[in-house]
Amino acid sequence: MDEIKDTKTDIFSKFLDNPVATNPFGRNRSGDRMYRRAERLIAAVFLMTNHVPTDEPLRIESRRVATSILQKALACRDELRSSTSPALLEFQVAVRHLISLTRLMVFGGFISGQNAEVVVGAADELGSFITTASRSALSESFVFYKEELTDVPDLFKGQKDIRDRALVRDTGTIKDRREVSFISKTDGTSTSVSSRGSGIVGILRSGGELNIRDIAANLPEYGEKTIQRELNTLIQQGVVKRTGLKRWSKYSLS
Repeated sequence: MDEIKDTKTDIFSKFLDNPVATNPFGRNRSGDRMYRRAERLIAAVFLMTNHVPTDEPLRIESRRVATSILQKALACRDELRSSTSPALLEFQVAVRHLISLTRLMVFGGFISGQNAEVVVGAADELGSFITTASRSALSESFVFYKEELTDVPDLFKGQKDIRDRALVRDTGTIKDRREVSFISKTDGTSTSVSSRGSGIVGILRSGGELNIRDIAANLPEYGEKTIQRELNTLIQQGVVKRTGLKRWSKYSLS
């Protein structure tokens, strides 16, 4: 029953933490996070039930329900902003069903209470994540920018305009973004941030001004305290700025 703990580092890191190029979520960062969390939860269910007899109905049903969660997560990827979406409700129903099945396996003596508690907690957080995501701009599959709706190119200025537009495609700038390297406004020096900081910067770049709960909802692998420490570091580096006090604080890129 300790297989989840013993194999978590090797299996989870090797097969679940490696990024994949296929992304059906587009700019929908919340949807992508939801799906990745569901993957980890389902992997844990399969590990947890490895030693349950293969003909045990609870094993068969828990794996079936767990697997269905992935398909339901994909089905509701464009409906996270609608709390009454049928696809979203089906997703939550499946998560709640899995919680019940996990608890029943404890009473049946098939799994340990410790492992069940971890899985139930993760499943419950996944269900709650839907509520948080419905309030986040990061749940959108596309993002409008003001310039795209207000700037109208002048088509009668000749070749000079064409050259100017070509200059916008500055490969140097794109490279800087990929390296997540920033120029400090205070002393002009280049600042590199950690992998956690890179994730926060990416979320703020997509979502604009966000509070810590919105940021944490899209970084489920880190706790709010860890994110808060990273935000403080980014503020000191001049990469992020904060407005408001305490619970009402919001963060955005400098």
